[in-house]
Amino acid sequence: MKKLILYILVAFAVSSCSTLDKSRMLKTPTNYKFKAFADSINYKKPYKIAVDDEVAIQMYSNDGYSIIQLTTGGAGGGNGSAGGNGNRGAGGNSYKVRTDSTIKVPLIGRIKVAGLSLAEVEAKIELKLVNQFNSPFVICRISNRRVYLFQGGYNSSIVELQNENTTLFEILAGSGGIYQEGNASRIKLIRGDLKNPDIYLVDLSTIDGMKTANLNLMAGDIIYIDPFINYASRISSDVGSIFGFLSTILLVYSVTQR
Repeated sequence: MKKLILYILVAFAVSSCSTLDKSRMLKTPTNYKFKAFADSINYKKPYKIAVDDEVAIQMYSNDGYSIIQLTTGGAGGGNGSAGGNGNRGAGGNSYKVRTDSTIKVPLIGRIKVAGLSLAEVEAKIELKLVNQFNSPFVICRISNRRVYLFQGGYNSSIVELQNENTTLFEILAGSGGIYQEGNASRIKLIRGDLKNPDIYLVDLSTIDGMKTANLNLMAGDIIYIDPFINYASRISSDVGSIFGFLSTILLVYSVTQR
């Protein structure tokens, strides 16, 4: 019986050690070489529109005095419905960038936008409207830009990028900061093609990490905050479970031997 109890204790101990870190994702080897931040990097570089982005467009005449109704092609205060590949929303009509890098906008037709900044698209549309409307004024924004935030194994969320120059600090502040279980010195930023991504390491445990935290985020970025594993707490909890289980076995054994 003593040997059986010893075997059970060892088995549970081994099982406990192997499951301490099972919820942790995106592990990197001990000597993994993260991609370095270039010293000359432009942290406020304008976002370039890409395929599958949704561009929300608001068009006005008279330098913004009157909204352009897309149903009639005239100026007024009504809410027109979009043609082409547009979807009507509170921020204007949204147009998805097709695989040929273009969007199709009523009154204008097909225009190439991939690779351009929002300011460049606004200027391009205004130029095409100048012969139809007096002093056209255009506002563009990306309506489906998002990043993925993982707080270790404790929480995750999809965060919409409301502004063109949204930084890591803004995302962390909007999500309540780094959880107590998170490791501020190991924040991984995963960017690009997931088959061969660029992986950056941000350390916010010291003031020196502020520069990298001010980096503009891009649509599709993955932010993963490594968890801080409190091994002592987890081991003591598992050991308590083991002894509780053994106590039950001993109780059953003692009762059956009477």
